[in-house]
Amino acid sequence: MMGVGGEAAKQIEQLDEVLAWGPDAIVLWPLEGDQLRNAAQRVVDEKIPLVIYDRLIENFKGMAGEIMGDNEGIGNMMGEYLLKFFAEDLKAGKEITYLLFIGDSSTVSKQRTQGMTDVLAASEYKDQFKLLQDGFQTDWSNAKSKEFMENWLNTADPAVVSELDLIVTHDDEIIDGIMTVIRDDEALKDLRLLTSVGGRRETLATFDVVTKPELVTYFFSPSMIREAIRLGVAAAKGEQYAGQAIEGQLFLIPTIEIDKTTVEAYRTSQDYIDRYSIAN
Repeated sequence: MMGVGGEAAKQIEQLDEVLAWGPDAIVLWPLEGDQLRNAAQRVVDEKIPLVIYDRLIENFKGMAGEIMGDNEGIGNMMGEYLLKFFAEDLKAGKEITYLLFIGDSSTVSKQRTQGMTDVLAASEYKDQFKLLQDGFQTDWSNAKSKEFMENWLNTADPAVVSELDLIVTHDDEIIDGIMTVIRDDEALKDLRLLTSVGGRRETLATFDVVTKPELVTYFFSPSMIREAIRLGVAAAKGEQYAGQAIEGQLFLIPTIEIDKTTVEAYRTSQDYIDRYSIAN
């Protein structure tokens, strides 16, 4: 296992180095899919089983398999939650205004956003959800999220600020940055809900003492990395994974929805125990 920091160029260099070893299989987390495309193709051309996990390389062929959290499914669940959470407002004809804080330009963010908007677009209330401006690309950064939130509050029309209903995000780190800005901000009098992905105990702890806005976040098991390695080993040995022949297909990790009604059950779940036993 090789760490490469935050640059795709470094990842390409180290992937070339790994190829020189003649490995039995390679498990790849592509920082930027398009930039890693040629390097991944070299792995395939060398007839080395390639497993891609978490972030996909769009329209790429020839890998042994892919494994990831169900990002589109997370987006779908988020969309369904919004329709239920704002049901009374929507029935009354109210417009729901929101901001969007995405992670980056990877397939993860694209799928989470598209999954949510697909559900909203298919509902009878599709015209009542109003995105106030293009999504903020945070690069999964707490600090960038904080800066974007501060800038928006300082430059937006006060009437628009006061009527903001919802902030959609793709990660708990983003939420943490936003909360350092908006917590106890009386200007955001209509803000009722934040959405996220992560289920981090630190983020959940913030909302133990904050009653408004509420948080809904989505969690998939951190065992995804372990499962990606198991998939790679099975591909190298020509064995099955999860009872299936490995034929280039996508394996999805199940998702859990966490809000104020389910957070305590999540904290006592085996998923939570396993997660923080791994972290510790």
